[in-house]
Amino acid sequence: MAENRYKMAWPKDNLYVEVYVHQVHNFRYHWHNDDYELNILLQGKQHFYQGTDLIDLEEDDVVLVNPNCGHASYCDPEGTVAFVLHFSSLGLKQFIKRGQSLRFTHCLSDSSSRNNPAYKRIRMFAAQILQYLSVNDAYSQYMAKASLEMLIGTLCTMFESEITDSGSQDNEDTLRILRTVLEYIEDHYQEKISLEDIASLTGYNRTYISTLFHQNLGIRFYDYLMRLRLQKAIQDLVTTDLPLTEIALTHGFSDLKSFNARFKDMLRMLPSEYRNQIIAGAAPSQYWDIQAIPVNDPLIKEKLMSYMSL
Repeated sequence: MAENRYKMAWPKDNLYVEVYVHQVHNFRYHWHNDDYELNILLQGKQHFYQGTDLIDLEEDDVVLVNPNCGHASYCDPEGTVAFVLHFSSLGLKQFIKRGQSLRFTHCLSDSSSRNNPAYKRIRMFAAQILQYLSVNDAYSQYMAKASLEMLIGTLCTMFESEITDSGSQDNEDTLRILRTVLEYIEDHYQEKISLEDIASLTGYNRTYISTLFHQNLGIRFYDYLMRLRLQKAIQDLVTTDLPLTEIALTHGFSDLKSFNARFKDMLRMLPSEYRNQIIAGAAPSQYWDIQAIPVNDPLIKEKLMSYMSL
């Protein structure tokens, strides 16, 4: 178990959970094949990408990300802290048929809803899980399991959801193809890649590949490729002093103008502005890594107590 990140599994009940609190720094585009991700903003402002949507989160806001939905976030200068909880989709398999998946269609709070009972319950059960797992004894694990079941029950009864088919392909076969495609893109993202290239690689046509991306990641192939390039470029922006043009060309952009335009579309500022913001904020050398914060941190303790006082 990574320091300050807590995990627990109850295999007989298909339940698994991981919780941690971290300081939000960067744009890390990713997704989870089997996990739901709950993000609760404890402090600051967070710009959260979910699929093709950009969401501005404020303190105490909650957003739930469904499995296979690409997401990323970045923050305004230093001081943004988020609470993250992952739980496995296997825990919901008893409610759906084989080959189906359950999506929550609107678990996203804002100023008009963040203090509604449903979101208060979500924050309360999440806080209990973190508190209990940090104690790490048999009784606390028992309580953490009960809180996780209550959290899942709250989502299922107080939030809208839909059941969707995973597609005509067997799910394992679909994931195998997707992994092959994503590994290829990871290795070749700096080059000019087209849907035709991916179709030739897999033996499927471009329409199937396009549908594969949309159904499993929630975005188009070209959007995924662009976000991966931006992720890699941002890492160099943060951790090196390489010229912007060199960063752009290294990570698949045709020129600095194209890099600037894509960057501003995505992050609402130019790469030069982003780099200057990081320097001004005295970013740590481990900026690109998740920095989990101890539960006994004063901010975390205060937030957990306020959420559990419901």
